[in-house]
Amino acid sequence: MTSTRSEIVETPSEYRDRLTRWLEANLAGRTSRVLDEAEKREIAQQMYDEGLTALTWPEQYGGRGLPGDFQTVYNEAVAQYDWAMLATTVTIGICGATLSDFGTEEQKLRHLPRMLRGDERWTQLLSEPGAGSDLASVSTRAVREGDRWIVNGQKVWTSSAVESHYALALVRTDPTAPARRGVSMMIVDLSAPGVEIRPLREMTGRAAFNEVFLNDVSLAGDSILGSPGEGWPILLRMLTHERLALSAGTTGRRMDLEAFPRLLELAKARGNVNSGEVRGLLSEVFIQQKLLDLLGSRMRTASEFGLSMGPVGSIGKVGAAKAARLVAEAGIAIGGNDTQAWAADDETSAELARTLLHFPSAGIAGGTTEIQKNTIAERLLGLPREPLPQSPTTPPVK
Repeated sequence: MTSTRSEIVETPSEYRDRLTRWLEANLAGRTSRVLDEAEKREIAQQMYDEGLTALTWPEQYGGRGLPGDFQTVYNEAVAQYDWAMLATTVTIGICGATLSDFGTEEQKLRHLPRMLRGDERWTQLLSEPGAGSDLASVSTRAVREGDRWIVNGQKVWTSSAVESHYALALVRTDPTAPARRGVSMMIVDLSAPGVEIRPLREMTGRAAFNEVFLNDVSLAGDSILGSPGEGWPILLRMLTHERLALSAGTTGRRMDLEAFPRLLELAKARGNVNSGEVRGLLSEVFIQQKLLDLLGSRMRTASEFGLSMGPVGSIGKVGAAKAARLVAEAGIAIGGNDTQAWAADDETSAELARTLLHFPSAGIAGGTTEIQKNTIAERLLGLPREPLPQSPTTPPVK
């Protein structure tokens, strides 16, 4: 590295040229596109040190403090190198953004630069066996003992917990308070004694999710994010960040980002690019990708000017779930029978099959599609809320 990040002054066009040169010099010639976590982290650290990432974050927390159009340039340039990019959606787009909103200055200075560089990976400890979409019912408990918090409970469907160093956990700190007022958001060191992580094998054959057991985990008194009892509004903001990160490309990664060119090349290779079914599906993938690109650019620009996107993120989330389905369906149409049974060395067909099995999660993670549609209807369109179920003793509404 020839200069520090803060010394770099350039226009978006100059940044694009410099980023393109770096990608071509360091990634384009790689013969293998299967990289492990350590290799991706090293690439992320190198790009950070060159001032190529963490573009819009404030300088005091490790960013470059640049306008949102730099992020758009980054998203476009790295799309074809998605295979080499460290997954940062949860760490930066969700946990980092939430920490930036509610963390103390000490917490932000301690963690944000390391998150942005790729030195720390974070995850979320939200869902529980008895609290899925109804997160107000979480029972994992944190009890204050002297200057420490003692945490006990179980979390489930935690993404990438095995690879993560820290987590933001929704815990109950006041069991006597109403459900939503008795919860807090807490920073959990996943290397602390008493944390047990068990991978969950999916039908794809992989284990992207985990269940996490917290057994008398002792955490420092300053591990609370915000204040005790403030967990619910923090959670709502976190879910907004999650929907934006999954759909608006705030961290440069989105599940459909490189899908169209990849599927187009595959269709050419398989010789069915002129099939009416394949062409129709490819067109749908292209249209949906462009719509999400435009929506993402709009949301990033609005955020840059201090406008709250709030429920608008739900539109992007619904669109991202639709895109995931289209990508899976197009892959199966292109791959044909080979996606049902394939040779041991046919990794392409195996990946197409895994994509088909995995895409339903896009309509669940970060709030189900049904929840997103309710949010759009009530908070954007102004439609009335659905009536609450009546108890047997409640007279019918006339």
